[in-house]
Amino acid sequence: MHENRKIWLVPEFDNLELFRAEAIRCHYAHHSHPGYSIGVIEAGVGATSYQGTNYLAPPKSVILMNPEEAHRCYSAEDKPLTYRMLYPSIDCIQQIANEAQIGGSPFFKDAVVQDDVLARNIRSLHIALEQSQDCLEKQIFLTEVLSEILRRHADINGQPIRSNKEHQAVHLIKEYLHDNFRFNISLEQLVDLTNLNRSYLIRVFRQAVGMPPYAYLTQIRVRKAKQLLGQGLSVADVAIAVGMSDQSHLTRHFKSILGVTPGHYQNMSISFKTPSPQFSDT
Repeated sequence: MHENRKIWLVPEFDNLELFRAEAIRCHYAHHSHPGYSIGVIEAGVGATSYQGTNYLAPPKSVILMNPEEAHRCYSAEDKPLTYRMLYPSIDCIQQIANEAQIGGSPFFKDAVVQDDVLARNIRSLHIALEQSQDCLEKQIFLTEVLSEILRRHADINGQPIRSNKEHQAVHLIKEYLHDNFRFNISLEQLVDLTNLNRSYLIRVFRQAVGMPPYAYLTQIRVRKAKQLLGQGLSVADVAIAVGMSDQSHLTRHFKSILGVTPGHYQNMSISFKTPSPQFSDT
């Protein structure tokens, strides 16, 4: 079976991003997502390092991760892995939580849970979002499945999402990196910004965010690159615009985080405008 990857958006659901992988061997770099990560393993065994715990996810496992939580995912034993992911925004999940009368910010304690009924429903939702042209069907299906996920597995008394529990220096660094991602930032600049020594700065940031400042900066650049690619800019122009040294530099980091090349992602972005984007080989 050939490796296949597909990534696409559903604009009417706050630009809900979806990803489908078939028979891939993957090893993603440490990264996080701005919103929630929800998925299901269809075949093979996934492995995830998340919040200090290593998880194995056999078929029918449900994946549940909180916003901005760094994690590393790969196919166990380097064997083929097939899975589906949804990346709903914080606002989308919060709206569902409010409607389902779940207080606070939904928090998932475990990244991998065994729930056969929910796994089947997530898979069916994912297929509907890919194939159905009926807006009402997709809206109802999404609301029902996300509500089910929150009722079954969200900790309503759990800790807040990561952005609410940061050291002030971490907040300053993140803000600085977001504002200056186009430039060649030095560690000395971050030291001057925070008045922390280099070792302590790196340690505090890694403990709070789950990755060092450079990896976080790379992630910012990749997220910005996605936006610009969706607007039709060339990969080479996007690389320069987001502060990468060249196209190959962007491609290497883009694929290590998203699993697809910038060119592949851009082709998929164009297909977002068509009623039924086609599954593509890589």
